[in-house]
Amino acid sequence: MNSINYYYKNLATALLLALMLFGCNGDEHALIQVGAKAPPFTLKLVDGGQANLAQYAGKGLVITFMASWCPCSNDSMPLMKDAYQTHKDDIAFLMVGVQDAESKFGQYVKKWDVPFAAGFDDGDKIARAYGIGSPPTTYFIDKTGLVKRAFYGNIKDKPSEFQQWLKEIM
Repeated sequence: MNSINYYYKNLATALLLALMLFGCNGDEHALIQVGAKAPPFTLKLVDGGQANLAQYAGKGLVITFMASWCPCSNDSMPLMKDAYQTHKDDIAFLMVGVQDAESKFGQYVKKWDVPFAAGFDDGDKIARAYGIGSPPTTYFIDKTGLVKRAFYGNIKDKPSEFQQWLKEIM
């Protein structure tokens, strides 16, 4: 019996490590191409409200798809929070929880004291519409609703590019 438990424990550990590694893969390609119209969505927010793409019309929007279990999502949060504080008058920020349990994502939002709108993508429907293969993935959408940039992976590794991408959607 102990050898069976050992086997399943090792299998579970290997699967978790694989998820973590693939979750930070910066080589994924999204379904949505730069220059395309961002797909509409409605998202139930952690605070009980709702967000939809239409409410951001006329303002630049950063949509970041993250998960509590993903190391790169965790690494990216300080830069996202700083960017929000700097640009909150010009750009809206929205975090979408994907490939996660709703309760875990809610804890993640609370742990990081996320200052901008955050919601859980139940069934990853929005993620599929945006072509998300794994978190973190960040879209930069301009005032007209066009996708200007998409970045796959840890945004903290590209701080100067991140600032440039923000300027492009103001």
